[in-house]
Amino acid sequence: MMSVQPDHPEAAAPAQSKVSGFLNEPLAKEVIEGINAPGLVRGFPASLPWFTRINRAHLVMLAEQGLIEPDVAGRLLGHIAQLDAEGPDAFTLDPEREDPWFNYEAELTNRAGPEAGRLHMARSRNDLKSTQDRMRTRKLAESLLRECLSLRKALIARVEDEIATIMPGYTHLQHAQPITFGWYLLGLENALTRDAGRLEDALMRMDECPLGAGALAGTRFDIDRERVAELLGFSKAQPHSLDAVGNRDAMIELATAATQLSMTIGRMCQDFYLWATFEFGMLEFPDRVAITSSIMPQKKNLAVLEHLKARPAAMVGALTTAVAACRAVPFGHSQEVGFESGRWLWGAVEELAEMLPAARVVIECAKPRRDRMAELAGANFATATTLADLLSTRFGLPFREAHHITGRYVRLVLDGATPQAAIESAYMEQTGEALAEAQALLDEALDPASVLDATTGCGPSRKESTSLLAEARLRLAKAEAGLARHCQRQEAAEDLLAKACARYESVARSGSPA
Repeated sequence: MMSVQPDHPEAAAPAQSKVSGFLNEPLAKEVIEGINAPGLVRGFPASLPWFTRINRAHLVMLAEQGLIEPDVAGRLLGHIAQLDAEGPDAFTLDPEREDPWFNYEAELTNRAGPEAGRLHMARSRNDLKSTQDRMRTRKLAESLLRECLSLRKALIARVEDEIATIMPGYTHLQHAQPITFGWYLLGLENALTRDAGRLEDALMRMDECPLGAGALAGTRFDIDRERVAELLGFSKAQPHSLDAVGNRDAMIELATAATQLSMTIGRMCQDFYLWATFEFGMLEFPDRVAITSSIMPQKKNLAVLEHLKARPAAMVGALTTAVAACRAVPFGHSQEVGFESGRWLWGAVEELAEMLPAARVVIECAKPRRDRMAELAGANFATATTLADLLSTRFGLPFREAHHITGRYVRLVLDGATPQAAIESAYMEQTGEALAEAQALLDEALDPASVLDATTGCGPSRKESTSLLAEARLRLAKAEAGLARHCQRQEAAEDLLAKACARYESVARSGSPA
């Protein structure tokens, strides 16, 4: 189990810092207990896997450039592999050593001796931490994008069966016009397509490797930054050293895209939440996504929807903290940029990625109650807009005049008139003419299912829904292929790095040249 070195007040204080020959005093106890120790415990386990991969790539490059002997590189790679296998339990953390890297280096030195100090040649904690954050951000972006595409796939799979499922559409949460459940699901898929696009864009812009930037001004060592970038799965090295260490915009951009994604999902869940109530009664969910009450035995609570609806609040809070931490900070490395900006953001984005499969299950198991949907689609004058459209197109009326006639028709029906008498009276009041074939007009206009057979304009007709569904399938296939190519490149980089490490480890074991 990973442990933290206990404080021993009875022991004599060391004469100077444990990590610096310049600092003549150890860190104050209050700084250690209030800042360093909590941050170290939180941050070290998440840092360790990235330290392993970054250290391996850096060592391979140093050996290839002739900056470190092949056998030394091989021995260090062996120790790094052992630490990776043992995990956090291999370390006794000492907050007097400031941060995760110095603690990692201390244990490596304990095992490898003084030559462990060769590892930090031509780099700083600044570019190391920036690279670690960039790789962690990239991994999260891949996970979010993969799950977003999975959500789109689930929606597309549901649409075909629901193209003819008539339901009411709402504006201001009031009856508006008839739509279909398939049309609603297609709308969500379109929104998630943009969410996925934002994630793809963020993933593209973060595809530069900061390592080799040093503290801010690079290094005089003859390193090969492009080789390190290749071994770590980046398309290239980040060209400007100050920008490479002084920014965490990749993380903030990803969090912004993730926040928008959480909003799309949250709005869907709010609709589902309402539609599954007794009062709406349009959706039902299986017991596997519900919880019950500890006192009311009849309760079936859709808490999963509540959690998903709450995600934007968590995301906005964490994102605001990150932006505020970076606000008005000098353009360079600092703890605000490198540490405080991600304090809450990592957890918020990681939790969202973990929750997205639950959102997919919600999509897959939401069961429409078609009779109730159809009943509500024709209620409360939801077809009034169709009536106004027909009055305008069939009788050559300006739409505003047709709108006025239809509004008057609604008022007269509410006041007790029959539909036919109401439309005839409203038409006469507005135009001074009698309305011919009023009942036939009402029969056509007031049937909510007529939306399915519309042949002009745009909207939830079978024709339009089928066309947009085909487009959605093509878009999804293209996005899935793009993600697959990206992941294949990552896998190829991991394989390349593993083979290079094996070569040097073999040198160390055999004592022969590389």
